[in-house]
Amino acid sequence: MPAGTPRWGSGWKKAAARYYNRSINIRAHGAVQSYRGNYLDLDPTYRDAYGLPLLRMTFDFRDNEYKMSDFLTGKCQEIAKAIGPAKMNVNRRTGKYNIVPYQSTHNTGGVVMGKDPATSAVNRYLQSWDVPNVFAIGASAFPQNGGYNPTGTVGALTYWALDAIKNRYLKRPGLIDA
Repeated sequence: MPAGTPRWGSGWKKAAARYYNRSINIRAHGAVQSYRGNYLDLDPTYRDAYGLPLLRMTFDFRDNEYKMSDFLTGKCQEIAKAIGPAKMNVNRRTGKYNIVPYQSTHNTGGVVMGKDPATSAVNRYLQSWDVPNVFAIGASAFPQNGGYNPTGTVGALTYWALDAIKNRYLKRPGLIDA
């Protein structure tokens, strides 16, 4: 809404009615690389209702992510300027990562899938290398996220894992051969 529009009352209602279908958000998504300093572990202090330690996430952006964000924000700004807006707000990423405000980061990882038990936690069927009757279904299997919603890929991997459980594991419990 234009500068000076009241944030409440009849003036706000009038401006909201005028501008509700005359605004646009232009956003970009990036990705975060895997870094050894970003990890999950059991919190030494906080516990759940059963006295078990909660999962703790240690994560922050690095120079690469800030540079990528600045580049993408600049491109979005160029696109917005070309549209010719009456008003434009540009929000650059600053400060440390914060889980509190809504964002579409879709954090992934923690139980990485791979071909080698020395470098991954689960095989291609999302089956634990160490405990064959444990399957870790979800985006935890990704070492990093491409920056977009991983739901489709999670669904495909879930189907893949369930098919392997039904047609291979239940017939012969143990580690499913690749």
